[in-house]
Amino acid sequence: MFINMNVLFKSIRSITNLTKWLALVTMSFMALFITFTVTSRAFGAPILGDVELVQTLMVVLIMFGLAYSQSQDAHISIGLIVDRFSVRVQLVFDVFGYLLTCIICLIISGVFIGVAVGELRGFIITTDLLSIPLFPFKFIIAIGFFLWGMEALLRVILSLINLKKTGAVQLKEGSEE
Repeated sequence: MFINMNVLFKSIRSITNLTKWLALVTMSFMALFITFTVTSRAFGAPILGDVELVQTLMVVLIMFGLAYSQSQDAHISIGLIVDRFSVRVQLVFDVFGYLLTCIICLIISGVFIGVAVGELRGFIITTDLLSIPLFPFKFIIAIGFFLWGMEALLRVILSLINLKKTGAVQLKEGSEE
């Protein structure tokens, strides 16, 4: 049973695009909320739990932004050594790096799903001041890492396709000599 790569690619990118917009809405809300809380503090009416709420929203912002960063290849990478190799060797390093990223992200996602489900079945942990339950944020962490892993998997596939094309180009160039 083969998966249509075009459908897989479009599905993952659509979900990544949705999470990107959720992250942008979260960031906009945070900016407005922080502005409001700072202003209210200046007038002598501070809002209780503002720091706690912003901290929990940071989880949403970061986790929903990871997959989009991967889709744009915007994560930090240092090519000091790898950039000195041929394009083919660089693609092999890319495949290895993206595959490692995919595996680690899926493991972290699985761990956080287990933690969140375990917390649902047992003692629910909440924040100190506002008593916000933390298990939904653990599910968000699991979703964020899962989507990052899926975007890394797409990069593995694209790198393998490019590696195959590069090999074909080198074979054609080698046969002409």
